[in-house]
Amino acid sequence: MGLFKQNSETIQEKNRELKKRSSELECEEAIINDKQEFGRVRNSMMKVLRAKHGEEIANRTLNRVNKRIQEGYLNQ
Repeated sequence: MGLFKQNSETIQEKNRELKKRSSELECEEAIINDKQEFGRVRNSMMKVLRAKHGEEIANRTLNRVNKRIQEGYLNQ
């Protein structure tokens, strides 16, 4: 019984991590598309991303994309 509980907790942790990474990828894709289309990220887009994925994930993703652009990894 204890082994089942431990496996269940491990599966739940993996599911949370998977959802987090999925949210980050979705945010990143939306931010990159917005920057390509409008040359910037609109406030309305960030409001939607923050509401859907949370402040921390949306802001961290925006910072990561901006850093990549600044360092030349993403060309516009």
